[in-house]
Amino acid sequence: MFGRVKRHPEQIIEEWYFVGKCALVLLIAAVILFWWKGDTLISGEKGCIYRDMIGLYCAGCGGTRAFYHLVHGHIIMSFLCNPFVLYMIVVYTVFMVNTFLYIHTDKIGIRKFPILGLIYSGVGVMIVQCVVRNVLYLCFGLTVL
Repeated sequence: MFGRVKRHPEQIIEEWYFVGKCALVLLIAAVILFWWKGDTLISGEKGCIYRDMIGLYCAGCGGTRAFYHLVHGHIIMSFLCNPFVLYMIVVYTVFMVNTFLYIHTDKIGIRKFPILGLIYSGVGVMIVQCVVRNVLYLCFGLTVL
């Protein structure tokens, strides 16, 4: 009676594609903001609350700076600040191109694109970078941020 509603795979693909298009609007707005006011956003005046309270880096530390460097074309610096940002931009781009091709051509793209698996892998990237960053900081005093 209250079971899951079964949806057709085509409907699921189109729903994810719609979410991706909405994310594109936000991404464009963020790129404009970071291109225009990015220097004030990464000036260091406002830091991570978690870092201030605990003294360790959180999984999101460096994300703003990573996006800033990516917008300004500094890909290596972006990766060093927070690899999750670059990872998700690549995954997003591949997903959107694949889904566009699948929907608007003769089904060239991959029908069952592993988006959830890639998102979970991204969370893994985020956790690993957090652990590595804190170990380098605590044991060796090294930091990129």
